[in-house]
Amino acid sequence: MTRCKSIFCVLLLCLSAFMLRAQCPDFTDLGGPYVTCYYGTVADPMSDTGVVYGRHTLITQQGTDPRTGGLLPLLPPGESAVIKLGNEYAHAKAEALVYTFTVDPDQPILILKYAVVMQDPEHDTFSQPRFTIKLLDNHNELLDSCMKYDVISGNDIPGFQSYGPIRWRPWTINGFDLSSYSGQTVKLQVTTFDCWYGGHYGYAYFTASCISNRLALTGCNGDQITLTAPSGFESYTWDNGGSAISSVYTLQDSMVVTCQVHTVTGCQCLLTGTFNQNPSEQDQTFYDTICQGQSYHNHGFVLPPQGRGGTFAFFRHYFDAINCTEAATIALYLHVIPRYTHIYAQVCEGDDYNAYGFVYHNLAPGLYTDTLNYVVGSGCDSSSILHLTVNTDVPTTLAVSGPTEICGINAANYSLLNPANVSSFQWSVPQGVYFLNGNGTSTANLFFSSDAPNPSTITLTASNGCGSQSVTLPITVHPSYQYFYSDTICKGDTYSQYGFPLGVQDSAGLFIHSQMDSTLFGCDSITVLELFVADRPSVSAIPDPPVLCLGDETVIHAITPNSTVTLSSDLPIARVGDILCTDGTFVHPENWPNGKTPKAIVFYVDPTGYHGWAVGLHDDTDSCQWGTNAQWPANLNIPNLPDCPNIRTAISDIDGYQNTSLIRNYYPAAYYPAAYSVDFANGWYLPAAGQSYHLYATIPAVNNSLQLVGGTLISTNTLWTYWTSSEINFGNVWVLSSSKGLYYEAKSDSFSVRAVCSF
Repeated sequence: MTRCKSIFCVLLLCLSAFMLRAQCPDFTDLGGPYVTCYYGTVADPMSDTGVVYGRHTLITQQGTDPRTGGLLPLLPPGESAVIKLGNEYAHAKAEALVYTFTVDPDQPILILKYAVVMQDPEHDTFSQPRFTIKLLDNHNELLDSCMKYDVISGNDIPGFQSYGPIRWRPWTINGFDLSSYSGQTVKLQVTTFDCWYGGHYGYAYFTASCISNRLALTGCNGDQITLTAPSGFESYTWDNGGSAISSVYTLQDSMVVTCQVHTVTGCQCLLTGTFNQNPSEQDQTFYDTICQGQSYHNHGFVLPPQGRGGTFAFFRHYFDAINCTEAATIALYLHVIPRYTHIYAQVCEGDDYNAYGFVYHNLAPGLYTDTLNYVVGSGCDSSSILHLTVNTDVPTTLAVSGPTEICGINAANYSLLNPANVSSFQWSVPQGVYFLNGNGTSTANLFFSSDAPNPSTITLTASNGCGSQSVTLPITVHPSYQYFYSDTICKGDTYSQYGFPLGVQDSAGLFIHSQMDSTLFGCDSITVLELFVADRPSVSAIPDPPVLCLGDETVIHAITPNSTVTLSSDLPIARVGDILCTDGTFVHPENWPNGKTPKAIVFYVDPTGYHGWAVGLHDDTDSCQWGTNAQWPANLNIPNLPDCPNIRTAISDIDGYQNTSLIRNYYPAAYYPAAYSVDFANGWYLPAAGQSYHLYATIPAVNNSLQLVGGTLISTNTLWTYWTSSEINFGNVWVLSSSKGLYYEAKSDSFSVRAVCSF
């Protein structure tokens, strides 16, 4: 092989279009003419337009996201601004950004940088928080099936990390090669969704930029050259076996180099570089025309058959390998005459169709396909292909199937019995009835809240290009009752009020009793009794002074160690089963949803009605140890943490906050994971055994409210075990189990954590 003193390298790049160059948008400018901000509900994220404070947010200051434990930086490396789309307030809302721009042939690779934060309420897949990225054409169709990123919250999501019930993706770079759409207008759509039930949030951080798709010459060392592909792709495959972003080659005569790049979503692009030793090349531009399907061999370009019609740009970039600099560029603007034009149209039964050279009269229902062949410029044989749909009128008598009687706080499916001849569907429901999914389809899944009217009339409007018809269905909504009673008796008494036939109460304390019933219509109802059993006071009297002389006066004092004074007050502000919201207020289950954000479910209220305990909406962890064996802390008794050697003392231990504080102050997280898995700084703690006992008694009422707000149920049908903060001795601790109630386990075992808070 002969060599010149100066060696030149040619790079043949991916397809680019020939037309006016468009600059890449500033993806952090929410006021730019190329971006539209949308907001709405999870059923329709794009129902309204405009920038909404707190839902479309520009971030310019570095910091960390607190809901990821501070592990996610707000700005990725190399960026000074990003957009936060959505927020951490869960109201079944959704937000979107749509950028419309023309692909620049010099910078046809779109680089996306994004991070995602979502709660995982463990709902059905369709109702989980969600994040999507889509690249669309002018008709809002995907450019390619791989030109999207769609992720739904849940366990074990590829690329995601967990922080309690939070699933979050660190900053991720994803490149999409748009060179085959160069010169064409495309849309980038980014959307965030809360969960359908309104109790859990999803949001994302996002920015983007455009870069060149050229293979860059980044190193020269004698006959060795280093080529580098564009960044932002998932993987790289060079024809010499290299798999990194850069690869080293030995120069040869007329050498062709290829690099296959792959995206996270499965898109591929082949970058090709051609090298030669011709030192005389200068900047040149050529224009030419071929027919669709033909290959091209001219002006030094060797192109495969062209499958798309339009005007495209091809470039050869020459580099001086000795100086590692670009020497010249040769451009080819190639007009590809399309051979096939697809035409899609719809008419109604009995109509005529006369367009694009096709003529039909008095059409019958069905799908028609026809082709017209003709010759256009440059001798290209071309065809117009017609796809004609002839619709019949929507039937005047429509019928919807689904239950006409339903229990409140339940869901049901409703479907159009015969969806034939219908191309669009629109359901209308009254206030108090909510879509779980299916709006816009022939089947809708509806949730009837406690606020649903009786009857609740739903309406379906079915239409196609020939007209529309509507059908209504009245639904009787039967209530699901919830009763809560609070009462007091003395120790040794029996109790038989509110349907609770209780025997002699021989233990003092606060006891929770619950029972499940059904109404005449089969609707589940819950009755909860909070019974305070008081010790009978023993009263004695002593005089003051104790010794009297005849004619003296004295004051008699009554001594009663077990009696208390109860001051009158307003009605209690909370009851068992109430929903504690993030703003500190309480909402009764029958008044949910009401636009507030749930925090916890009340499972105990003290006699004043103003203080009590509430349980978290989700498990803080599915599996962790109470104490590990590192340096044997599991076998050490924690100072000042009271031992509860039997069930009686365990039930009397109700200060989980103090217990959790003592555990956390004694050893770090590595030794006592359970106590550190709760958000102690914000008032959450491991419940004491006595608190867990109260929770166990109120599971039916708590679960009813958890289901309303989209929480994780404390199931009575599956096996689970929760840690408490009540220690037995140096090696064991009390736990709460679905099958055994309150019992003890070794500290080094692994169980779940369900945090509680006080109010």
